[in-house]
Amino acid sequence: MTMEDKLVTVGEFETGFEAELVKVRLEEQGVEAVVVGEDLVANMPTIERIRIELQVFEQYAEKAAKIIEAIEQEKEQESDEQA
Repeated sequence: MTMEDKLVTVGEFETGFEAELVKVRLEEQGVEAVVVGEDLVANMPTIERIRIELQVFEQYAEKAAKIIEAIEQEKEQESDEQA
């Protein structure tokens, strides 16, 4: 990692748990990720509308977006099967 490496947000979540699950999936595919805002939500629970962000290095943003899209499709299929 160099000073030129830029982090970009690839997802926003309501809970740290959701963000951590996606982070693990990204890292399994070789995409290093960081969860931002989780501590803020934990320390200021009365503030509404704080989103927890999942960030990756800009060079991996496209790959991360594809992985996240696949995860969302899996969730949709699971909910369709349960309906």
